[in-house]
Amino acid sequence: MGSSRIALIIRCCLALLIASTLTGCQIFGLASRILPDPTVGASYHGLANQTTAVMIWTDRATAIDWPRLQLDLSRGIQSRLQELASKSKDRPKDLEGTKFVAAESVVRYQHDHPEIETESISDVAPRLNVTRIIYVEIEQFSTRPEDSVELYRGSLSGNLKVVEVQNGQGKVPFEEENISVLYPTDSPDQGLPNQTDLEMYEKTLDAFSTQIMNRFVPHTEELPQ
Repeated sequence: MGSSRIALIIRCCLALLIASTLTGCQIFGLASRILPDPTVGASYHGLANQTTAVMIWTDRATAIDWPRLQLDLSRGIQSRLQELASKSKDRPKDLEGTKFVAAESVVRYQHDHPEIETESISDVAPRLNVTRIIYVEIEQFSTRPEDSVELYRGSLSGNLKVVEVQNGQGKVPFEEENISVLYPTDSPDQGLPNQTDLEMYEKTLDAFSTQIMNRFVPHTEELPQ
């Protein structure tokens, strides 16, 4: 039996011994400090050995207010996945052999072909010369709460689809709706003073990019404190 496994068993036994003298809330807080964060598996297992593009859709108003949102978010998602895929050790099996199309090329295609706005992504996918598309539809994005425009709080929500292309046909085998993030996560509803739109923009996109990445690779999730 490996030393790391023995250490884990000892930690668990210690937690159970101490827990016998604690209340329910105390037990939960103790477990979050002693037990390791749980590992969550990937939600989609189909990027390995595939040529993959990340495409972001926004409505026209959002694109006008935030003209770099498509490019910055697609770069953020792709760079996280590429970093994991490039590891010589501990590379997730879900990303073995995965190749990515430059985010700039995908955004340029969207700008050059506005007619695809009225088409389904499964019909558009075969034209991009890829075998997988990570497609994110942005539902809402802001750096300030609606009711407190003088304060700051980043908010982003969207829907995720994965398109598989085979024999010239696109299909959507995986989708998840209402993925959302707030930044800061502990911000009051009315927002925070002494912040900037740029910081809210960058940090919110970072948090959302991580959420999308986590759908494709095993990851840990912190236990509630």
